[in-house]
Amino acid sequence: MSRARAVVLGALVTLSGGLVSACGAGQSGGPQLNLASNGTAAALQLQLRLPMVGLSSAAQVSYTTGEGKPVLRGMVQPAGTPVYMLDGQGRRTVVEPKHDGSFDVRASLVPGTNQFKFTAARLGTSNRSATLTVEWRGPAADAMERQVQADPAKYLPPASAGLNRKLPPLGKIPAVIPSGVTTTFSINAIQANPPPATGGPGHWLGGFELTEYYPALESWFVGALVPTPGLPSQHRIDWLYSAHGLSMEGDGIGLDGQQYHIQSLGSGGWLGQGGSVWYWRTGGYWKSPSGGITFPLSSGGWSNGAGGAYVPPPQGISFASGPSRNLSYLRSVAVDPSVIPMGSHIFIPAYEAINGGWFQADDTGGAINGRHIDVFRPPPADPNSSDGLGLANGQNVYIVPPGVPLP
Repeated sequence: MSRARAVVLGALVTLSGGLVSACGAGQSGGPQLNLASNGTAAALQLQLRLPMVGLSSAAQVSYTTGEGKPVLRGMVQPAGTPVYMLDGQGRRTVVEPKHDGSFDVRASLVPGTNQFKFTAARLGTSNRSATLTVEWRGPAADAMERQVQADPAKYLPPASAGLNRKLPPLGKIPAVIPSGVTTTFSINAIQANPPPATGGPGHWLGGFELTEYYPALESWFVGALVPTPGLPSQHRIDWLYSAHGLSMEGDGIGLDGQQYHIQSLGSGGWLGQGGSVWYWRTGGYWKSPSGGITFPLSSGGWSNGAGGAYVPPPQGISFASGPSRNLSYLRSVAVDPSVIPMGSHIFIPAYEAINGGWFQADDTGGAINGRHIDVFRPPPADPNSSDGLGLANGQNVYIVPPGVPLP
């Protein structure tokens, strides 16, 4: 996934929400960040909901249930902050909350004690965690226990993904993420121990900047469908040519849930408008009455006044189906190959509570220069909600060269 820039995500988080026994880019108008009175981002918080009790800010909470597949509920603030869940079987899940910060995740229990660790994090550096313990008891739990005893191998937790296993495709993502729905993504984490403080198969290196990036969802955009160079299908014009779409980010997910990428940038650069830079390609738009950029909206009308003369897309630009590279969420990172060789494994302590901390250098980017690591993550439900919260600087990482076994 070659990109002209990195998407900087910022999300200081506050988790609040509940557990019950039954249980860079996009259009404007999304929820705003919760800010403290001094104008700084609100502090990280975490709350989980207990049946018949409500929200709890405790770091350790528990309850007993008679249901084997309860819905675990919670809330994160500021809204738009990802929540990461680790269950007792070692499975990791990324939870993208609803626009108000609430989330709900259906869990599968085993008879007896089940533990779930929820972590909300901003770029992996600022985080808050809470652990939920759920006891599954009753006739259904007893029946499941008998099944496990009769065929224990069938119920073993999944084996490690392994370092030589081919990375899976991103999978089909819902075409549109409604504001009232929690979205979840599985993480294919690298299974390895944390590196030693000194020595070992690699070396520590400091002074890194961390950013995050993700495929651009066509559902974030508001433009009308237009013919797409290189594809038989039509797609939203601002998804194709604006600075937050495929022309800049490289990869995206269409309204049909399929993956697409820009195959050739073609000629021409970028135009700015209204004081912003990197706003639109030098083509694929109409001239507004004031001579600026405008385009038709999917809902009817125009974005910036009725269009006059049409400026065709840059010569030679083309798009293609599928991903540009085979990447995996919270496992693949983009690096500067002159600093970190492609194929290296990298331990980033700031992400240890999220995915175990290990990543693989699978990608590069035009803005990834020097000591800069760009982490590939799932797309947020509302990309506007995390704008303006910055990035992480001065991070230490541990680098293991390609082909060298991890500790």
